[in-house]
Amino acid sequence: MRTINYLLRTTVIDKMTIPFTIRIALTQEPAFFADLFQRVRKDIDRDLTRIDDEFSPFKATSLLSQFRAGDLSLLESSARFAEVFTLAQAAQVETAGYFDPNFDGDYNPTGLVKGWAINRIFDQRLRPLLRTPEIVGVSLNGGGDIMTAIKATTDFRWGVGIANPLNDSEILGKYDLANNGIATSGLSRRGEHIRRQASSLQQVTIVDESLLFADIWATAGMAAGTKTLLNLAARHQLNGVLVDEQLGVVHFSKGVSQP
Repeated sequence: MRTINYLLRTTVIDKMTIPFTIRIALTQEPAFFADLFQRVRKDIDRDLTRIDDEFSPFKATSLLSQFRAGDLSLLESSARFAEVFTLAQAAQVETAGYFDPNFDGDYNPTGLVKGWAINRIFDQRLRPLLRTPEIVGVSLNGGGDIMTAIKATTDFRWGVGIANPLNDSEILGKYDLANNGIATSGLSRRGEHIRRQASSLQQVTIVDESLLFADIWATAGMAAGTKTLLNLAARHQLNGVLVDEQLGVVHFSKGVSQP
């Protein structure tokens, strides 16, 4: 069987204080690709700027800041803001309250905005590129939260390694992703950034077809702590891996812990 050497093209956009990495896999690079890649990068840069302007809790002019100041009319005047608000309320119910859009004492959907944004931009800007004959895979990585897709006819996969927060030089495992989202929440990079139960849980990674779903559950898992997370994982058949300072590394597939 002939081995295909795929080409990988990468570009990085710095927004929301994190890097967003666009990657495209090709069998060969067509003459028009450079212009296509530049146009896609420009579109995604503009999309991320708009989302940051709307949902940043650090910008006084953002829709989120206006809402926190009491402007409830945004739920009617902005379809995008209303969509995120509805998703946040649903996520709180779905996760038994461990995803909390009011974790800092006021409405702040930061735990899902990045996943929602990546999903939305990915479906609009990158997934359609798979119709190009030479393009076999597309990926968007926002600070470690990743959405991937591949052409149905290819054997190409996106390899994603999960780092051990207790040992930076160790990879806990590798996922070969096709059409998946993968999200990680933990203490090693951001410290204590959510309200959570007392626990020795250090990091949660969730894999799902939807990055939004994975992002919500990674955040909720860190808030819930190891014991409750494993119960929720079984109930909702979650896939992923957690790192607990006392238990070590626990992989789970469809909610069942793996030996």
